[in-house]
Amino acid sequence: MAKNNIQNYRNMSEEELLEKLSNLKIEHSQIKSNIKRGLIKENQGKIRPVKKDVARILTVLNQLRSSKT
Repeated sequence: MAKNNIQNYRNMSEEELLEKLSNLKIEHSQIKSNIKRGLIKENQGKIRPVKKDVARILTVLNQLRSSKT
């Protein structure tokens, strides 16, 4: 699954990646605040895949930017 995600991210444009990154960061902060407030107890495993997707997108963005120079 991770390989599929990274390939999907590599096929996206830089603008799409930045938009997806901002959406994931918002989702991450919402999940984190819900966990701290105690609203999410049974499904705390949602935060790890979001963090990994953020890291994948940042990796692809860095690769795109390094290849342009």
